[in-house]
Amino acid sequence: MHLLHLAEAVALDGEPLSGASEAEAKFIRSRVAETGKAYCAAVAWVIIDVLDVDADPLAAIGRLPIVLFSHSVLLHSTGDYENGERIKTGYATSYDGRGIFETSDTIFVLVGQGFRKSVSIKLLNQVPSRSWAP
Repeated sequence: MHLLHLAEAVALDGEPLSGASEAEAKFIRSRVAETGKAYCAAVAWVIIDVLDVDADPLAAIGRLPIVLFSHSVLLHSTGDYENGERIKTGYATSYDGRGIFETSDTIFVLVGQGFRKSVSIKLLNQVPSRSWAP
C-alpha cells in the first residue's frame, strides 16, 4: 500500500461541491421518516466516483458506483459512528448533488463544502472503512 496514493485518494481536492443547505432540512426530515434510516452529518467530505468497477451488477441491486469519504463525522443518529471519526461508506443508493448522500442504511447530510473525484477500485479498497482522527 503506497501511503501517498491513499492520501491523494481522500484528499480534500477535486471538483468543488456544496453541501446541504437549510432549504434541504424539510426534505431530509421527511426522507428519514419515510425510510426509517439512520442519519449522519459529515464534514470535510469527498464524493468518489469509483473507476474500474462493473456498474451493471451494482445497478441490479440498486447501487451507484460512488462512495463517500468523510474526514470527520459530526453526529450519527444511532451512535454507530463517533464524533470526529473518519468513514468510507459503501456504494450509494442515491446522490442527487444537493448534499444528501444515501446508502442502504444511512442518509448522510453533507455539511459545508466538499469535493468530487475519481479513484480506482483497487486504490479505494485499500482505504479503511473507519478510522479515528489523529
